[in-house]
Amino acid sequence: MPARQLATFALEDDGRTYTISTSGVRWRRRDYLAPWMNGRTGTKVSVRHLPHHDDTIELFDTTGHHLGSAFLAAAASREQIRSVQAARTAAARRLKADLKAAEMLRRRRFEASTTAAPPRPPAPDLRAGRRGVGRGGADGPPCAGPS
Repeated sequence: MPARQLATFALEDDGRTYTISTSGVRWRRRDYLAPWMNGRTGTKVSVRHLPHHDDTIELFDTTGHHLGSAFLAAAASREQIRSVQAARTAAARRLKADLKAAEMLRRRRFEASTTAAPPRPPAPDLRAGRRGVGRGGADGPPCAGPS
């Protein structure tokens, strides 16, 4: 059996379900963070840990699939904090690019119905060139209303 899987047998689980929030996972009144948690707010997880080693925890989804490790936010190194900030910045850039692309698509899609057409020249009066038609033509006085 691989050593990576052997380590999971030593982990303890309290049987409770936790939720990933914007500040990570709150376990034992402390926050735990990891860069991979970015964008997974609201995900239900279970926490497993090595006894007497509270600096890192392992997170599993509700089906038991390993999601990743998380470190104690209060004791995080500068490198760990930078990795979380870089993941958040990259996600924000991706969201802005997606929003811009969606707006461009929306503009292209509805452009025909939202932009004004150029003004048309006035239509020529077709009645003016014909004789004897309409009111006040060359054939006689204008028509009077009903008598």
